[in-house]
Amino acid sequence: MKNLVIALALTLCAITAAAQGSRFNVNCDKGEKINKLLNTIAKAGAQTPITINVSGTCKESVLIQNFDRLTLITKTGAVIIGPSKNVNAAVTILNSSFVTLQGFLIQGGVNGIACEQNSTCNLTGLTVENATGEGVRYGRSEGVVTGGVFQNNGFRGLNALNGSKVVVFGGVSQGNADAGFGLVSGSELALQNVASQNNAGSGVIALLGSSVRLLDNTITGNGGNGISLVGQANGSLEQGSTGNVVTGNAGNGVFLTDLSFARFVNTNNVSGNLTQPDITCVPQFPATRGAATAGGTTDCVEPSGPKAERVLDAR
Repeated sequence: MKNLVIALALTLCAITAAAQGSRFNVNCDKGEKINKLLNTIAKAGAQTPITINVSGTCKESVLIQNFDRLTLITKTGAVIIGPSKNVNAAVTILNSSFVTLQGFLIQGGVNGIACEQNSTCNLTGLTVENATGEGVRYGRSEGVVTGGVFQNNGFRGLNALNGSKVVVFGGVSQGNADAGFGLVSGSELALQNVASQNNAGSGVIALLGSSVRLLDNTITGNGGNGISLVGQANGSLEQGSTGNVVTGNAGNGVFLTDLSFARFVNTNNVSGNLTQPDITCVPQFPATRGAATAGGTTDCVEPSGPKAERVLDAR
């Protein structure tokens, strides 16, 4: 009986340890390095999930590779500053699943964050700025982004490439040298309650068979179009509570070309953009549905009649 009790106690301890995982601390102001700890953890095979609490200013190019269930979190506003020569991202995540970054200010690097090689990267409450390229780059990867600020980067605030799937809730992309949000080559992006403003290019650009779903966003003050759909790209503007507001952009509000498709659901405000019409199709006959309900001007010509309605209603 005594041996049985001991065995049960050891089993319960093991279960508890597995549930809690492993926790570590890094204080960069004391000369500690995130990469050094990651290398140690990888060699030791620490119990997952793994949580690393970071403090201070970390001047290194962080590499997270072949990890599962890893969280880097700061409760004190830690900073990660990428390499001055901009040869690597400030944070690179490769071939890793369920990696979470929370609360950091991330500056510099060729990209602020590069999530690539079939990784899952969840980003919460980050400010990513002053990268020479993209603020956040997803390449053949996926993730959920919550409440971030992507600003003053040398290309796009957030870019999804090569079949990536990204959902963004809240936050703002602003002051970037190209688009606020981009998606390319069969990628999927969903934006909800997001602001894309004062970027040099489009507020949102979808290219080459990519699909973007927009719900209750504000897209304004951009140097290009509010939303650009190019090369068989698809866009759906939908009203959850307020609908999307696309106004005050230097280009058109919604620009479609090369067999792209736009769908406007319920109430959206696409009006008051500096290039008219607010919704434009180049050439004039790519597919749109409901453009006349968006409140602004349009040159898009939509099919009508019973046959068109049957095709539209097909699910």
